[in-house]
Amino acid sequence: MDFFFVDYRDPIAGLIVLVALVFVVALSHYFYRLFANKDERQKLEDFVKKFEIDSSQQTLLKGFDISTLLFLASVFAKSAEFQKASEIYIMALEKTKNKEQREKIFLDLARLYFKAGFLERSKDSLMQSLSIRARNKEALKLLKMIYIRLKLYDEVLQILESLAELNEDSKEEMDFIKLLKRHESLALKTEQDFSTLKLNNASKRFLYEKYGLYKEQDLINIIDLLYFKKEVIDDENFKEFFYANSLKALPKDYEFKDKNFKMLYIIKNANFKARMDFSYLCTSCKSYTPLFFYHCPFCYEFSKCTIMYEVKSEED
Repeated sequence: MDFFFVDYRDPIAGLIVLVALVFVVALSHYFYRLFANKDERQKLEDFVKKFEIDSSQQTLLKGFDISTLLFLASVFAKSAEFQKASEIYIMALEKTKNKEQREKIFLDLARLYFKAGFLERSKDSLMQSLSIRARNKEALKLLKMIYIRLKLYDEVLQILESLAELNEDSKEEMDFIKLLKRHESLALKTEQDFSTLKLNNASKRFLYEKYGLYKEQDLINIIDLLYFKKEVIDDENFKEFFYANSLKALPKDYEFKDKNFKMLYIIKNANFKARMDFSYLCTSCKSYTPLFFYHCPFCYEFSKCTIMYEVKSEED
């Protein structure tokens, strides 16, 4: 053991030992990087081999630089030319050695496959992206959506735990996923099963939509469901909506507070045909969709859906 305490030996001998140790560490690091890079190249080659690409235009495209290839791929993706876009993305992957650029290409390719409905391909691309940088929130959120589509709720919960470690507020979403998991396993049968759940607005809407079970909530959260079901709920806050749809008798001299409800009531009582029309706004990315969503189909955020409604004439 005294050999390692160079204070008691010739300084030159100690310096030689120190240099030798530095050399061994540097050499070990060199061989580690050599094999790591080889392994990374092999993984990329294996990924590319999974998706055979058309070789008809490869010669032309190989002459383009990375930025041009990525621009072309984005144009084809926006035009829903998914096959051409994916081929160009894969060519760009083979061409670049920059890790940050490769991470972004994998993520763009995953979005493309997700939009085209190829969930397994999208998952493979995301795994490649996350292998480069595991703390990529965008990749984790998209992977979460894939697992939700595949109904792999345990994997979804694992991703939400990872996002929570990255300072994402995922508590309510975890409660909702646990509800979905129990729903899929048919574990919700009795009133007692429902009483054990932690409920937020999304969970309350889901219970009313799937089970007809009303839990106290705001009208705007289930107004479209109430409209199509034509069901009267014993909640004083909903009375104006029921008056407008003639589901409850309007009291004498009643003054509507909501102009849409007032318009609907007046038009219907004038013997004209009218209906309520609904659209759905994501408060996170400001996108509109014609269908309600628990997770935004564009930015994948949870419980950001606001229901917009207006009165439209059916006379035409």
